[in-house]
Amino acid sequence: MLTAAAQQGRDSGRRIADFSRLLRSYVSAVAAADPPRVVQVGVTWRDPVAGLATTAEHWDTRGRAWACTGAVAASVLAPHLTSVGSADVYVDADTIAGLEAAASEAGLEPIEGGRLSLRPFPTVASRTLSARRHGLNVAPWLRVYADLRLIGVRGEEAAEHLLEVMHVG
Repeated sequence: MLTAAAQQGRDSGRRIADFSRLLRSYVSAVAAADPPRVVQVGVTWRDPVAGLATTAEHWDTRGRAWACTGAVAASVLAPHLTSVGSADVYVDADTIAGLEAAASEAGLEPIEGGRLSLRPFPTVASRTLSARRHGLNVAPWLRVYADLRLIGVRGEEAAEHLLEVMHVG
């Protein structure tokens, strides 16, 4: 999926030969990965972006890494969906107990069907390449794209809009 003008020397830098193919492969790899551990918590937010920003202040003060993904992240990077009802957040925790501790740090309780889903960061890159946008830590846009593609029709539409906004493709 990479190409170079030369095998060695100054022109040997690799470039992506077919970005669409690489992106499809990445989404397939994300889909094929083991299902992540998840803890759902109840929240009463009317606005998930503002609510998450307030909730995440607790993680920030404790030095816990976190980043939103899915619809909330897409609404920050490339607004498209008219309403966002739930939020998916990666937090620096490897176990269910760690995810529950992260929820507790923010004053939240696990509840089946809660609108906030906490998951471990899927990769080191997802953690280190997250960036602050409009008061939220946002996972890398390619990861947000892959996560959106996996949540159904509305997610697929938002993913394609994200791809257009990011000027790639």
